[in-house]
Amino acid sequence: MNDKILVVDDEESLRLTMKLKLKAAGFDVDVAEDGEAAIEKLKGQKFDAVLLDINMPRMSGIEALGIIRQQFPQTETIMLTGFADFSTAIECLKNGARDYLVKPIDTTELITRLKSLLRSKSSEQALFEVQRQYSSIFFNDMLGPLKEMRDSLEKALKLKGKSDTSQREKLITDVHDKCDKMAKEIQMLLDFSHTEIEKKTSEGASINTTELAERLKQLREKVK
Repeated sequence: MNDKILVVDDEESLRLTMKLKLKAAGFDVDVAEDGEAAIEKLKGQKFDAVLLDINMPRMSGIEALGIIRQQFPQTETIMLTGFADFSTAIECLKNGARDYLVKPIDTTELITRLKSLLRSKSSEQALFEVQRQYSSIFFNDMLGPLKEMRDSLEKALKLKGKSDTSQREKLITDVHDKCDKMAKEIQMLLDFSHTEIEKKTSEGASINTTELAERLKQLREKVK
């Protein structure tokens, strides 16, 4: 499915020109003439990114940006600005916009930035999903051993002061071994995250969660 883009500008000629050029680049494009119309479009459809002019009647791009960040946080925003609004564009970045372009818009630069932004968004979403899977794996793997360690320590405490120390030593050794195993698995997860996920994200490469999950499973089997 093509990435869906909403172009928001009160200049009809600019809206139509950008729509045609973005469609030619493979995007699915819709348009709106101001902030209010843009919000209505967003309520009815899911957009990957919004190209949002700063100065518009009825509702400005700045007002629309605030609503988009609150109500549609998964939609990325690129501000469109004139030279006189440069400082305002910087403020928009501080308030959640991901990028800005100065008019007249260079189509090649626009397409390049859009693709980079959406690729980054896709990687971030994949990274979040992998991290969610890691959290599930981590807690499931850690809870069992932690309960066993607690039980072993309770038994060892009950044996404190008794003449038979061999069972107590065995319980303490068992806890030590489980701690060592847990430390190895935690370190493996950290190493895997740094070498595989962060590397792919920094390079702008797509993240295949199925492939990563399989590689993680193989590594975990080696630790066990």
